[in-house]
Amino acid sequence: MTVTAREIYDELTFTKPGDFLNKSAPDPRITFAIGGVLFAITLVWFINRVRTRLRQIDKIRMNMNIFIRVMISAAIDNDRNLFTMVKYSGTSFLFLGGIQVNFSWTLIAMVILYCIYPSLEIIRVLLAYYSVDSVHDNLTFVSNIIGEKYKRYLTQTLEPKNVYEDLGRKFHIVFMIFATQVILILFVCIDIGNDRLYQCLDGTEDCPIGGTLGSWLFFVLGIFMALVFQLGPSTNFGESIQNPAYWLHLLLEIRHGETHITWQNDMKKKEETVTLKPSDRRVVCRYMMSFLINGIGFHILVHALPLQIASASSFTGVVATAVGMLYLVDLDNTPGYTMTIHGPVRKNTCNECTDIEDTEDTDINKAINEVRSILRNLENKAVVKQESLQGGYALASEPYCDSNSP
Repeated sequence: MTVTAREIYDELTFTKPGDFLNKSAPDPRITFAIGGVLFAITLVWFINRVRTRLRQIDKIRMNMNIFIRVMISAAIDNDRNLFTMVKYSGTSFLFLGGIQVNFSWTLIAMVILYCIYPSLEIIRVLLAYYSVDSVHDNLTFVSNIIGEKYKRYLTQTLEPKNVYEDLGRKFHIVFMIFATQVILILFVCIDIGNDRLYQCLDGTEDCPIGGTLGSWLFFVLGIFMALVFQLGPSTNFGESIQNPAYWLHLLLEIRHGETHITWQNDMKKKEETVTLKPSDRRVVCRYMMSFLINGIGFHILVHALPLQIASASSFTGVVATAVGMLYLVDLDNTPGYTMTIHGPVRKNTCNECTDIEDTEDTDINKAINEVRSILRNLENKAVVKQESLQGGYALASEPYCDSNSP
């Protein structure tokens, strides 16, 4: 039989019974009510975001591939910070209510969410990847964030933001950082799974997480801190830490034939080169590493942060948890070498890589040619007119000769 946080709380004998933070936490029904209201707002907002994106896409171009990407983008994009705040807060309050009622099942639900949420990012990248044949083709985007970043990436230069994107970084260095992050994240997961009870601020042992007012308020504080990590400077104020535009561009670049990528190694004072084949295992391996760390790992840390804060036994413990979270998130975020792509000559940069409506280069060239043709015709007519006027003037200026004159 599952014991709730309130039942454990009722059996406690506090060192400081009158302490404000040792009071009973709000009833789980209140917590679920707050989460339910925020979740309802999120659902309505999500439907509106989907409808807005669908209205912006031509019906001719609409297909199942684009529709699925519209749904995913409307759910996970951070283009509206307030939407992200309401969505995350609603989910977190529902989890808090679940922790108060059934800690074990709530943890299972949280782990499932950790895996599903970042997987959506990979799904939409693969859908976009298989919707075109190469980087030269028109690619319809349904995400403002990815569309804008993809246009910036459509050059012959790659600027990696972390060690997994940096192809110039040796694999053993990348793996060392990957292994360190995996181990530390596993420690977080083990700690969360084993610690349903914690030491209260007054030193009382075996306090239930979410059972005291102090733990409940710390969980709410953790929600706020997690939002700072999601929407703050560490993610460039809302950009996906998985950087889908970078990986989509790289995968499309190497899709057909061998692609050479060069960079200048400042340590060795020479230019280095790597040759990538279609679906190169080195790129796929790094992409999977990035997914596991910046996808699943990041969401574990973000969603687990309120739970860790709620189990803190001191105010200094809250600070230490936040600092540890920041260290884990930024451990791989090191700008790499600026790399140059040497592949087939591009036919076009990107005709249609905006969200919905971009004027195609072919239409612009056609309009320019038409204008040039009109100007050329006007110039020819002007030359003919000028010649006719000069001829008339020459005839008028000749002297008059009379046949009867001597």
